Amino acid sequence: MKERTRRVFTRFLTVNTYLTFEELSKEFRISERTLRNELVLINEYLAENNYPIVTTTRGKGMKLVLSGKEPKKLLSQVGGDREKDYYRPNERFLALLLDIADTTKTTLLYEMEDKLGVSKSTLDEDMRKLRQFLKEYAISVVSLTKQGIVLQGDERSIRSMLYDVINSMTNIDHLMGYRDTDAVITFIDKFVLDYLDKRVLQVLEEQYDAVLKKSRVEINHVYRNQIILFLGVWVRRVQEGNTVSELAKVRAEVGENPVRSFVDAICTEFALYPSLNEIKYITFTIESFNPKDMNNSFDWVTAQLLAIQLIEHVEKVTRIPFSQEEEDLYEGLYKHITGLLSRTKNDLQVINPLKDTIKESYALIYNAIACFSKQIESYTRKPLSEDEIGFLTIYFSTSKSRMKQDEQYIYQAVVVCNHGISTGKLLAANLKEQFNIEIVAVLSSYELAFIDKLDVDLIFTSIPISYQKRPTLLLNPILRESDKKEIQAFLLQNKDKRRSMPNEIDATKLMQDILALIVESGGKVTRESYQRVEDTFKEYHLKFNKREIQPMLQDILKDSNVLLKQDCRDWKEVITKVGLPLVKEKVIEERYINAMIKSVEEFGAYIVVGKHLALAHARPEDGVNKLGISVMTLNEPVNFGNEENDPVKIVFCLAAVDSYSHLNVMKSLIELINDEEKLDQLIVAKDVKTFNQVLYGNKVMK
Repeated sequence: MKERTRRVFTRFLTVNTYLTFEELSKEFRISERTLRNELVLINEYLAENNYPIVTTTRGKGMKLVLSGKEPKKLLSQVGGDREKDYYRPNERFLALLLDIADTTKTTLLYEMEDKLGVSKSTLDEDMRKLRQFLKEYAISVVSLTKQGIVLQGDERSIRSMLYDVINSMTNIDHLMGYRDTDAVITFIDKFVLDYLDKRVLQVLEEQYDAVLKKSRVEINHVYRNQIILFLGVWVRRVQEGNTVSELAKVRAEVGENPVRSFVDAICTEFALYPSLNEIKYITFTIESFNPKDMNNSFDWVTAQLLAIQLIEHVEKVTRIPFSQEEEDLYEGLYKHITGLLSRTKNDLQVINPLKDTIKESYALIYNAIACFSKQIESYTRKPLSEDEIGFLTIYFSTSKSRMKQDEQYIYQAVVVCNHGISTGKLLAANLKEQFNIEIVAVLSSYELAFIDKLDVDLIFTSIPISYQKRPTLLLNPILRESDKKEIQAFLLQNKDKRRSMPNEIDATKLMQDILALIVESGGKVTRESYQRVEDTFKEYHLKFNKREIQPMLQDILKDSNVLLKQDCRDWKEVITKVGLPLVKEKVIEERYINAMIKSVEEFGAYIVVGKHLALAHARPEDGVNKLGISVMTLNEPVNFGNEENDPVKIVFCLAAVDSYSHLNVMKSLIELINDEEKLDQLIVAKDVKTFNQVLYGNKVMK
């Protein structure tokens, strides 16, 4: 049975509602005529094996009606009708690569001919393709007298290559679920599980959850599974004695933290005794997948700027008011972009198994983000992959769904999704929006035990699970039309589970409207009056969005912190001079200035965020006492080393205490970056009064 036929057949085996040619044609991207041919092949297979065939009902579509364990039995048979010793080219490629990568045994080509069941000429062609592929990683394949065929290259490159190959050829989420002995397993998955060892992956999962969850480290399940995959490769290579060079440049000393504890637990579990160099390597690699908030000053502010600009760009292109959902949307984007920047620097790429479906289902948002990709690439210096664009799209799609939700829910359910927390949230938001379903939690397959503790009646899952206590429906993570039909039928079947749920009101906008009325009526909003209104809202148990209440630029930029027409010899003196007013007012400590300079020395002139404009900053823990900002214009411009935006004529110094309290300040700076006329007027301003009029009132100087 051909692969495409197998996929179409599997679709019929995993749904309980009718499917139409139109839906399947769109889903599999083939013509209806081709689908009809596939259906003939499927029905022939069913008839030959004494099963009912797929039938068509006028006005409804096609359906395969089976009984009892027949669907599961057929699923196990699909893919199992090939001769055992026949492998497709991609399967031969992986089998050959993993055999050569295994340094515990000798790989001889004539033995591989027999193992793969191919001729010498076919294997020679496979080796040629393999050598060509490995060139991208600066890895070669050589033949040694006693060792046979082996890989030669930097150990870091070999590990990254193995991770990339396995990640691209398997569905890592499904791979983690193969502890179920009844699961249908492909040849490729079998090769990977044999190489990495299914037990090793299971232990890595358990240690990850036990150590990092106990330490309250926020986990994105997409990264979780891919970290486990990379660790599986690392454990295998270290066990075989393949280690990174002690002469290679590594990151600074790794202190005690949850990730280090996780690595120590793995070493103990597998009796590994790696060098300190190896510990640094794998700890830094894990942190690159799932970095801490504000990992460094480069990622911190860059991610904030990009998140704010991306929201504004997508809102402008799609005309969808994403600013209404800015709190959750910004937080998700900020954290994802921080990880994206960190991964890019370390040549690590996450795989998004749903990117094609996302691209098709949310084309408007996807294309808007794709148009913005050049701004992200200006920082990463590498192309933004479709996988990453797909992840970013999910945050906006989830936000869009939340804005349309009817908050009167009548079902209470849980979502199980191993494709990632963000994908699970999107599925949850779509269920809530389209079917009035209250989603209590989004879980992954290893958290099924939590369901017993939740007050839920239904389970929606994107992966096959075995759970008999609640009605369960298997769905695609990105809902298709056929999924929506299944959901409707499922809810109707379980209509006795309906509940009456109270509405919850987000009173932030209402409060801001009230304050605006006070101002319009001649009243003055003070901190005290603001607090009294807030307290009143709380008395009525209304939801209050704290992050919407942030100081504006004019609230924190004092006249004494505005320095005009200053002379500086170089960029270091510029940073020092603009930071001194904040030191004088004890907003920052002197060491913060040194940290800002060191950050530029380490990461380059990334602080030059716009034409002639620099934003000097470091991390909050580098000496910030409270939120503050200063600004300085230069009598003579100074080069910072940013070819695109040099020379710098105006510089702001930002002292932030967290990731959120200064967002309105950041928005003002972004507006300034995009307004060259206003920027030019600020640069030539001769007194603070004029400077403030331009900065806050957008007045043009005569």
